[in-house]
Amino acid sequence: MKKILSKIFWYSISSKEKVEKYQQIIRDEEWEQIKDYIPKNSKFIDVGCGAGYSLMRATIDLNCEVEGIDADPGAHGVGRFVKKIVDPISIKQGFAEKLPYEDATFDVVYSSHVLEHVDSEDKALKEMYRVLKENGVLIIGMPTASMASLNYLSQVVFTTHIKVYEFFRNILSPNAFKNFIKIFRISSHSYPRANSIWYDIIHYRIRNWERTVVKEFKIKHVIKPCFYPYPDFPQFFKQYKSTYFSSSVFFICEK
Repeated sequence: MKKILSKIFWYSISSKEKVEKYQQIIRDEEWEQIKDYIPKNSKFIDVGCGAGYSLMRATIDLNCEVEGIDADPGAHGVGRFVKKIVDPISIKQGFAEKLPYEDATFDVVYSSHVLEHVDSEDKALKEMYRVLKENGVLIIGMPTASMASLNYLSQVVFTTHIKVYEFFRNILSPNAFKNFIKIFRISSHSYPRANSIWYDIIHYRIRNWERTVVKEFKIKHVIKPCFYPYPDFPQFFKQYKSTYFSSSVFFICEK
């Protein structure tokens, strides 16, 4: 009986394997919609490459010469749970705001779901501009306010009972008030840069991302891949293409 109750209680938190599966479905859909903008045999860097899934796709699909850099190689993205996609030795440890490459090194600078996590968006974009060749292409993707809103709803639906339980379980502890506040507070996807999910809902608007990117680049195409459920929780709908909503946005840019 205890095992049954435990499964019911934790039903809303997806296993690592499921998170990996759901996230790969999302990344594959995004990749299919942007890969035609990547020249074959090009010199390609993924800024914030995580475990290297996009490096693998660029190598297999387009025969690119790839480089990857990440603040914590192998700890994020597809491949961090189930398997390692790329040998961590081939991924450099570093930050988007200070890329360890010469000027005009790459034909393609690619960055997916990274800009919302950096300490300085402007510095990161300036560095991407610097290492990109004059006739190169920047492909950069970020989450949208639609994703942030869905994240908020998902956490309210799927985690509130856990937070309530933690509050009552520790009601006599010195942290009781903090646990009570946690019931109502949803953390930012950009934490620790921001604390509240309300930051995400405002800052992740597509128009805001456009204003940020055009400080350094000319936007040639705006791609809204699809609307999809948050991968960390049960999937209560399937991803779909919408005219009005997309959980991510990708900009195809030039200098």
